[in-house]
Amino acid sequence: MIDLSKIKDINTVIEAYFAKNADVTIVPVKVLMPAFIEAGIFIKDYKNGKPIREVLRELDKNGQRELIPYIHSEEKDNNIYWYFIPANAPSPATSYRPEPEQTKKKVAAMARALSDESYVIDLCDTILKRKAERQKRFDFLLGDLHKDGKTKTKLPVDAYYAGLKLVVEFTEVQPKKPAHQLIKRETKMASGPNRAAQKKIYDKRRAEVLPKNDIQLVVIPHNIFKYDDQHKIIRNTEKDLKMVMDVLKDNDIEFEV
Repeated sequence: MIDLSKIKDINTVIEAYFAKNADVTIVPVKVLMPAFIEAGIFIKDYKNGKPIREVLRELDKNGQRELIPYIHSEEKDNNIYWYFIPANAPSPATSYRPEPEQTKKKVAAMARALSDESYVIDLCDTILKRKAERQKRFDFLLGDLHKDGKTKTKLPVDAYYAGLKLVVEFTEVQPKKPAHQLIKRETKMASGPNRAAQKKIYDKRRAEVLPKNDIQLVVIPHNIFKYDDQHKIIRNTEKDLKMVMDVLKDNDIEFEV
């Protein structure tokens, strides 16, 4: 039995993809798996998009393909290949050929746009009535030395409001990874602190360095919102706006109500 709420979320992700990629006319369903996972629809990918393919096969079997108006399929050598096309677009006259502009970087950007971090910063933009510069980097906010012993990476911040000299950070909860993935990650970070420890170090560095450069830092914690068992915010714009307003007020940030 298909969860209809999941179908709604799937359609939202696909709609957002084609809105941001107006030049794309067809895309293999596996390409959108990172965005589906980021949206909390699936926990993980396996076999190059099998979770979404299983949903599409069930819809097809039950005669419910119309529930996802983006579905397109092609049969080759007794196999069915699944794709998404823009809603209400005619089925392609020829078989799918990869489009060079469909890159992992583009899908990753879309996944970030659908993330809880982006959602919370959108709320801040609405309240403050200005657009934040996202993933802003400052010359004075740097990470640790690289292995070459000479260079450092500029650390990004979630959002920077230049006119207010304000940085907003959202403390997103990272899902727990299987033990074998954690071991692999720890091995990769053997030359220094693991990622979790390094994140704490860099968060502390932001908190210390930004005020020294006359920039106020406001941290919006994940736990003020209602969230599901995957730690994804259960979005209620009206209530969430109020939550963010309260955090900004507590930090003496002025804005028009």
